[in-house]
Amino acid sequence: MSPDARARIEADTGLTHEDAIARVLRRVRPWIEAETPSGNERALAALSERIEEELHALGATCDAFLTSGLGRTLSAVFPGREPALEPIVILGHIDTVHPVGTLERQPFDVVDGRATGPGIFDMKAGIALMVEALALLIGRGTRPRRTVRMLVTCDEEIGSHASRALIREAAEGAAAALVPEPSLPDGSAKTRRKGVSTYRMTISGRAAHAGVDPERAVSATAELAHQILAVLALADPAQGTTVNIGLVEGGTATNTVPAAARAAIDVRFVTPAEGERVAAALATLPARLPGAVVRVELTETRPPLERTDGVVRLYEHARTQAEALGMSLGEGATGGGSDGSLIATYGLPVLDGLGPRGGGAHAVDEHILIDDLPFRLALYTRLLDTL
Repeated sequence: MSPDARARIEADTGLTHEDAIARVLRRVRPWIEAETPSGNERALAALSERIEEELHALGATCDAFLTSGLGRTLSAVFPGREPALEPIVILGHIDTVHPVGTLERQPFDVVDGRATGPGIFDMKAGIALMVEALALLIGRGTRPRRTVRMLVTCDEEIGSHASRALIREAAEGAAAALVPEPSLPDGSAKTRRKGVSTYRMTISGRAAHAGVDPERAVSATAELAHQILAVLALADPAQGTTVNIGLVEGGTATNTVPAAARAAIDVRFVTPAEGERVAAALATLPARLPGAVVRVELTETRPPLERTDGVVRLYEHARTQAEALGMSLGEGATGGGSDGSLIATYGLPVLDGLGPRGGGAHAVDEHILIDDLPFRLALYTRLLDTL
């Protein structure tokens, strides 16, 4: 960050560089130290309740939605100063991929310009920055230009199955959505995401003794070997379509021809048409061995986030606000999915990947770069003030 940009950001927020960092870290630290792996209903509900208290203190009207076995999704509404305008949505999640106990070997810490801890990059710091931006506006005696609908979900990392109806409800009548998921490595926002579909392939054959009467058998693993090659052939790198088989299971003993085998299939695609092409092909895969049965079941799907004209306009607005702060905000694409892709299906322009710079998502070195926090705080505040 140049001295000019630092001066502009400090003037814009009314906070020194160090104070802005401290303010964000004070808010996010207890969120990190509350470990919230997907499916830990009690832990996720407890953190959701804490965040609700913080948002209520800022003047939000809050509603909570409990889902047995998953946790608690929080909906908060901040009234805007121009209530006739369509609202904007802020979309985030507090569930992480890290099991309870990760904090013992990966504690919250600030070392060499990095703040570490499970879930800090994906995506608790992004949510904390949005809350701080709202707090900054309210502290100035003003409010966001538009009414803000903030949705903090509890099951994004495992497919958002319980949250989808709430995401659809948040999208109704809204103008746009901001998603503070992790940025790209260089800090760029995400204006495109690949769609993601996962499938479970099940092969049924017929078991027999491998040495006594193998001719009676129909090998499920042999059939699966044929199917793996057929499935991988559905990839089309030129179209951005990738296919991965990341989990394979089969058989019961070395001396038994297996009657069952399974595989998990991951498909990533840029356009809905490509996703549909692969889905149709998977649904009609023929068995290669007489007597074998092949079944393919869709287990999860997220649509792609496409770079529409509305997305470009939203990005250009954000880029202009960043330039006013002496900073650049690039854009790019990613192969990972998010709830931003889901809310885009309801016709909203979405700007995703607005979270702070960092790395190690889902890994032992998950971290954010703390020098990026003042810029993000200033940018979020400007977006809420001007959109």
